[in-house]
Amino acid sequence: MKRRISFVLFIIMAVMLLAGCGSISHELTARSRADMYIRDKYGFSAAVKQVVLSDNSWLEFSFEAPSFANVRMEYDGREFDVLVPIRSDDEVMYADNYEQDVICAEIERYIRDTLDCEKLTIRIDYGVYYGIHLLPKDIRSADDLIKSKNDKNIKVYTYGLDFGSVAKLDTTRYGERTYLGIADFLDPELPEPEYGVMRELPDSGGWNVGAIIYTEGGELKQTLYERTVIDNVCLVMPAECGVVLEKSDGKGKPDDESVTDWYSMRGTGEGYGILYTSVQDCSAEYCIEYIQGGEAYYMRMPHVNADGAEYELSSDRYCSGSGDEFVFRVVKRDFYKDREPD
Repeated sequence: MKRRISFVLFIIMAVMLLAGCGSISHELTARSRADMYIRDKYGFSAAVKQVVLSDNSWLEFSFEAPSFANVRMEYDGREFDVLVPIRSDDEVMYADNYEQDVICAEIERYIRDTLDCEKLTIRIDYGVYYGIHLLPKDIRSADDLIKSKNDKNIKVYTYGLDFGSVAKLDTTRYGERTYLGIADFLDPELPEPEYGVMRELPDSGGWNVGAIIYTEGGELKQTLYERTVIDNVCLVMPAECGVVLEKSDGKGKPDDESVTDWYSMRGTGEGYGILYTSVQDCSAEYCIEYIQGGEAYYMRMPHVNADGAEYELSSDRYCSGSGDEFVFRVVKRDFYKDREPD
């Protein structure tokens, strides 16, 4: 019995030792390939700051070589990332973001020189891994992005935009798969643009947006928004919906703690917008209580994911264009209260 236990322990220790040796070997491979790639692309050698090996999926054995590694490097005071393959030596998997500051500055300069507005903030995402600007060996400038098969997303927040200047933008300047989104705000205090493609009101600061301009199918499209504020409620809807928001009468459940009055919403056009509400207690749960056929129903009203926001709650709203009234109020309530278990 003791021999069997000792043998099992020996096997476990051997596997752990082999796994450790494998990790060291993979890291050395990553360092060597990153150095070779950078010297070949830029003509200099950079210091390795950190190596992060990718995790194997649950379908792969833990002792298999990782698919790739991210190598953090430094040259002349500038830190950057290099993506290198480990399991194979596929040239397609090599990429870096050494030129990201230069490329983003070129794109931002073009946007600022073209758009006529009082104020502007911008976010630029592109590359193999969308958010960190990794590009293959043959791309070294903003103009080279036209060769990239990956998506490019340019999100711009403006104040005081001259809409006529938008038509001057070449939406395919950086390739066919370029998504441009512009939100023109009613307030000069612009938030930082969020990650992702924009075709509707942004999550942060959407209550101050007057217009959205975006590319779809290679064409520029525009949505103008109207904002209605009553007490602590703000409704932002496409102007073409012709939405009217006004106080109304309603009768919900008596045990619900109301944080707004009752309102009615109706419109003549179809479209989506957002309802915002400000509250005192941000730690509580809230719902939209609405009346349908004489019965009270509920929809969760999520908290806005932004510090110091003007409104703490937001909920997507749909206008059917039928002219029917949507009668509602906002209440402090657990959405799952009184619900039957599944």
